[in-house]
Amino acid sequence: MAMFDKNEGRYKKDYATSDELWSALLGVFTPTSRKTTTYKFGFLKSIIDNLYNVDINYVLTFDQLFGKFTEIYWNLILKYNLLQKPVDKNNKESKIEKILYSTQSKYSLGENIPFESLPEQIKQEIVVSVKKECKQYVVAALFGDTQMMFYSFSKSEEWIQINPQMYDFICKHKLMIEKINYFEWAKFLEKVNSETTTPQLLSKLDASSKRNNLSIYRQILHEEFGFNTCFYCGKNLQQSKIEVDHFIPWAFIKDDNIWNFVLACPECNRSKSDKLPDLIYLDALIERNDNLLLDYIERNNIHYNNDTLRHIYEWAKLNGYNKTWKKRNYSKSKVSVSE
Repeated sequence: MAMFDKNEGRYKKDYATSDELWSALLGVFTPTSRKTTTYKFGFLKSIIDNLYNVDINYVLTFDQLFGKFTEIYWNLILKYNLLQKPVDKNNKESKIEKILYSTQSKYSLGENIPFESLPEQIKQEIVVSVKKECKQYVVAALFGDTQMMFYSFSKSEEWIQINPQMYDFICKHKLMIEKINYFEWAKFLEKVNSETTTPQLLSKLDASSKRNNLSIYRQILHEEFGFNTCFYCGKNLQQSKIEVDHFIPWAFIKDDNIWNFVLACPECNRSKSDKLPDLIYLDALIERNDNLLLDYIERNNIHYNNDTLRHIYEWAKLNGYNKTWKKRNYSKSKVSVSE
């Protein structure tokens, strides 16, 4: 049986050196890694973007992975009009292109409607279709390309379990691995697309899973939990000037999670930008999550714990976020923990 046809696989549990882990991951990008579509690049990005959503056993479900996978391709295909495979003599599209264009036509959706703005029922319908069609080969193929060191998987039970050694390794080198994946993905796309659709490919790939509307998180934090002061300076927030900030920058975490969002005034949000906040703010965020959001997190089945948040903070430093930000004229008493 060819590797891509396997229905399940188990990662190698032997101790691996850093060089061996690098070699396994880079196997995805070698000429021996067969690619007729961009799916391997997209699936790798889906795993990396979901790193901090694993459960205590390092498991991610296919719903998590192909939910992100669908969101990524929604933008690449419908927003940026990028082909995901070479046009053959029969002019066949990739399966994901067929699914997305068919859905767009079925529901008369506008060309630039963001994936997150779709009704939940339509989103779920698309994800189910994408999962059914795309899981068949890419899960086992990526497993084989990474020398069976990346993850275990079961197609029937619809999960992958990341090798803890590989998980720690990827977290420590996350941005470098992302850049390599983007670079190789962009090279593939340049070959199968016209010059009119390929400008700024790396930026398009990086932004493919970024959401445009964070108002739902502003609503939850402000209206449901009653936060009305800036997390960083403690200043009262005006209704029209409440901004939502990714505490650990989106550029690193590449995901939207309630435990990583705070409300900020425009001045603090602009000043902080994509910097990592000072450690004292991390302590305040953990205290806030423990005291006020834990029940919400549990009710919504969100994977979160304080140790993981501290690890993500340290991994961000290892990935180049080593200069932290603190509000000028900062006072510890102004940090907004609770209302």
